[in-house]
Amino acid sequence: MQRYSSFPLARFLLIGFLLLGVRVLAAEPEGEPDSSYVLKANDVVKISVFEEPELSVQTRILQTGEGVFPLIGAVKIGGLPIRSATERIRSLYAADYLVDPKVTLTVDEYGLLFVSVLGAVANPGQIQIPQSGKLDISAAIATAGGVSATADISRISLVRADGSTAEFALTGIEKGVRIQLGPGDRVIVGESRYVNKTVTFVGEVRNRGPVAFPVDGRLDLVSAIARAGGFTELANPKKVSVNRGGRVTVLDVKEMSSRGDTPFRLEPDDIITVPERLF
Repeated sequence: MQRYSSFPLARFLLIGFLLLGVRVLAAEPEGEPDSSYVLKANDVVKISVFEEPELSVQTRILQTGEGVFPLIGAVKIGGLPIRSATERIRSLYAADYLVDPKVTLTVDEYGLLFVSVLGAVANPGQIQIPQSGKLDISAAIATAGGVSATADISRISLVRADGSTAEFALTGIEKGVRIQLGPGDRVIVGESRYVNKTVTFVGEVRNRGPVAFPVDGRLDLVSAIARAGGFTELANPKKVSVNRGGRVTVLDVKEMSSRGDTPFRLEPDDIITVPERLF
């Protein structure tokens, strides 16, 4: 029976292990952070260069986006994902100082950045952007306690840090319009122009005087009469007049209600007079 030497197999396995060892040494150290995170001002980062301990350093990214590193000096890495920033630093070391350097970059401390949520919200002020860097308008307003009772939900302004502006409605935002915010952006929730606005009743209603407008501005004559307590027993609903800046419109409320007419919309400062009927 022919016998085969085990030496070639052993040599093959040895070479395989040696190659695997080379690959392990060439790999980046474990614990690599999320390479998609985008670095920003005030982040504190640390670089480590494999087998070059004197090059390990911790540095804070300046407002210019630069971090300062041994030998290569100031390097602009703000605005870059970790993966891209690592490659930029590696290429600078490789260009003049090291042969095939193995560089690891980690974030030791995330810089605190803010947006402002102002206007008709429960808790106006600054909102911190999460470490992920992702914050949209809807989440910012929710963090500020939501819109207040006096908000005009159709008028939400976004003022970017660069001065550009845009306007949105809350209904659109809640339906999935994800407008991402950045540091220094301002979200301003407008207050309804109908806040503290009224119409005034005189004559034969149970509660004479002002009736407040709802914040959405939708107030019709029949609804306003109901808010004023309704007609008295002496009222003449056929001769109700609305004085709008000196222009008087006489309306038959009884007939309007029975026919189901389109509601007569009121405007702030209208004066409604309900006369007494003649027997």
